Amino acid sequence: MKTMEAGSINTLTVQKRKLLVLDLDETLVHTSYSPILGAEYKSKKGLFYLYERPHLKDFLDRFFVEYDLAIWSASKAEYVRWIIRSTVLSDHQFVFVNSRKHCKRIFGKDGLVEYQKDLTPYLSRYEKVVMLDDVPKMVVRIECCIKVPEYKGGWDNYLLIELLF
Repeated sequence: MKTMEAGSINTLTVQKRKLLVLDLDETLVHTSYSPILGAEYKSKKGLFYLYERPHLKDFLDRFFVEYDLAIWSASKAEYVRWIIRSTVLSDHQFVFVNSRKHCKRIFGKDGLVEYQKDLTPYLSRYEKVVMLDDVPKMVVRIECCIKVPEYKGGWDNYLLIELLF
């Protein structure tokens, strides 16, 4: 039986993964108070029609191989759960799902409440941290954020396919 000497450490080489954090509203999905002509909604809850950005499944399947996936929305938790349950997001596992309660509440220049997403705690845990968001100014560690054009519903949006290549 092999014994370790005092002070020696048996270490395993742990390869850090990459983290891809995804915003929901206007990044992966869009909700509206009325149907959008020519678009198929995924779910309807109360007054809201929910639309999924085209090619979301292919995008998630591709990045799941190389990245840990996470969701971070400034929306309330119940709304976030509804979106996940109602879209292809429900087919994937996420290392975390953060909602408004995980954001830092600040007051913007106009005096309105805004919600910041602080990626700092995740930087030491991952080789690389990237966030897709349509409002990068609300991401602390903005250098980690990729601004995506707002998704306003509809089928003719190819952003996620373009990100695959």
